[in-house]
Amino acid sequence: PQFKMADSVLRSALVVALVAAAVATSLMQTVAAAAVYGAGAGIVAAPPPAIHCDAGPGKCIRLWPGTAPNETAGFPGPETRRGDDGKGCGPDRDAPCDHIYNVSVPTLTPFLVTNGTGAAVIIAPGGGYHDLAWGKEGIDTAKMYNSIGVSAFVLKYRVPARPDIEGLPKWWAPLQDAQRAIGLVRASAKFYGLDPDKIGFTGFSAGGHLAAHISTAWRQRIYPSVDPADQTPCNPNFTLFMYPWFLLPNNKPAKWGEPYALADEFSGDAIQKDHPVSFFCQNEDDPTAPVQGALTYHSKLLSVGAPMSSLHIYPKGGHGFGLCQSFSAFQEVCDWPAAARRFLQDHGFAPGWP
Repeated sequence: PQFKMADSVLRSALVVALVAAAVATSLMQTVAAAAVYGAGAGIVAAPPPAIHCDAGPGKCIRLWPGTAPNETAGFPGPETRRGDDGKGCGPDRDAPCDHIYNVSVPTLTPFLVTNGTGAAVIIAPGGGYHDLAWGKEGIDTAKMYNSIGVSAFVLKYRVPARPDIEGLPKWWAPLQDAQRAIGLVRASAKFYGLDPDKIGFTGFSAGGHLAAHISTAWRQRIYPSVDPADQTPCNPNFTLFMYPWFLLPNNKPAKWGEPYALADEFSGDAIQKDHPVSFFCQNEDDPTAPVQGALTYHSKLLSVGAPMSSLHIYPKGGHGFGLCQSFSAFQEVCDWPAAARRFLQDHGFAPGWP
């Protein structure tokens, strides 16, 4: 027994040393667990891409230890970042809001808190599966969640959309990245001081579609396992849908009196009673993501006996409002962070009482 104890202590010390070395020497790191809940974390170092990390040098996490699955060499070209999404971002709401284009090296940008319940939310910015509204719906949102005691990881998933591949679902690359991201964060929960049973997902617009996709397509990975993190369940424990796009066939609501249906990826038995408890935020005047999508999806949750969800429909505010950074006047929808906080508190994911 003494030899076993000494061996265990030695292996734990080695893990700590590896973690320290990786943080000190690499701009990017991929963290995976050798055993899921608490037996230690293994570090898989990846060649650091020359990409800016909003959480600070050495803190961003590269999702894949090598090239992401099913990628085509040279596509889509070099990643770029431009402040062309309006103004109103940043801590003082006076900075340009960044878009990110041409992502082929997906990452997680962590924003961690120590005053929460151990919960974390993975954030998928929108952008029509063409680009990512990184500032408005990513970084600013992560800091909002930090302010209510929830850790956050901003997911830089692959865009633009990749060509269809037979045997894989539509928009397969973002789904692969989302599956990998949840498994990686959950497998690394001890390393980050998180509760592996409190890992959620939220998405805006196309990211809202991705939130629905990962909430219904988590039972089986759609890529070959690359390390022990892929043996960890990748289901979200909670989901927040922010003006989700393309929940309906062709993104168009049925005419009044005609039956409503969901997009193919959410039809049949895709939505089951073990769907994560959910929060919906949508405007009636949204010209891009019809409000009927959220209503139909929510109705399906009710019909299958999924956990009771929180549905927030506001009269106006359009699409892509984020945290209302670009609004010149207050709208009712700008209170959604307070509603989201109460939802998270009610289910034990944020500290305090609703």
